Amino acid sequence: MAKRPVLRVVQMTDLHLLSDPAARFKGEDTRSRFLQALALTKRLAPDLLILTGDLAQDEAQDTYLWLYQQLQNSGIQWFWLPGNHDRPELMQLFAPPVFYHQTPHWQLLGLNTRLPGRPEGELSETELQRLQQALVCNKPLLLAMHHHPLQVKSRWMDAIALQNTDALWQLVDKNTVLKLLLCGHVHQPLSRWHQGVQVLASPATALQFTPLQNEFSINNKALPAIRLVRLLPGGVFSSRLLYFNPQHFTHREGGQACG
Repeated sequence: MAKRPVLRVVQMTDLHLLSDPAARFKGEDTRSRFLQALALTKRLAPDLLILTGDLAQDEAQDTYLWLYQQLQNSGIQWFWLPGNHDRPELMQLFAPPVFYHQTPHWQLLGLNTRLPGRPEGELSETELQRLQQALVCNKPLLLAMHHHPLQVKSRWMDAIALQNTDALWQLVDKNTVLKLLLCGHVHQPLSRWHQGVQVLASPATALQFTPLQNEFSINNKALPAIRLVRLLPGGVFSSRLLYFNPQHFTHREGGQACG
C-alpha cells in the first residue's frame, strides 16, 4: 500500500523577544529559549513552521530583523502572525504578517487578531472575509491566529481573549471545511473540540502562565514546548507537544494523537 502524503507543520508561539541580547523578559533569556526551540524544530525537519504571535516584546524593528534572519537561515519555510505584543507594519518590512497557503490536500490560513494598543484580540471584517473565502474551498482548513477563541477558565486571561468569537463560530457553523485551529496567547497547552473543530493552544517558548487563575501568575516549573502537527489527506491530522528544558536542552514528548 502506498504511503499517504503527510504535511508536517510545527507551531511555535509567544517568543517575547527583545532587541538587546542581554535583556531579559521577566527574568528569562527569551532569545536563548527561541534558539533552542528553533534547533529542535530543525531536527524535526518539518515542511512548514508557523509562529503564532507575541514575537517581539519590545515591538522593535531590530527584534524583527534578528528573528527574520534566524528564520531565513533555518532553511525551513515559515510564516508568522502578530500578537498583541507585535507591530504588523514592522513585520511587513521583512515578511507578510498574515498568510494563506495551499497544498494538494490542505489549505492553511493565518489571521491577524491584533487590536492596536489593546491586549485582547478581534477579527476585523477583512480577516473574517478572508476566513469566509477559505471556507468556500473544498479542501480541509488549518486556521492559525494569536488570541484564543475559547475560554481557558483563567479570569484574567479570558478577559483578553478573542472578543468577537461569535462572529468566528457563526461563520464556521455547519461548515465542515475547518478542521483544526492553532492559537497562542495563553502560555499553556489547550486541547478542546468546538463545533467539530479541534482548538489547540501551545505553551510559549518564553515562559508559562499558571492555569486556572483569577489573577496573572507565572508557572516557573512548566517547560516551554513546540507543537508538531501532521496533516494527512481527507482532513485527518495528529498533534503532539514536544517540551524542552532550557537548562539542559533535552526534550520530552507529550500530547495525544487525534484525527
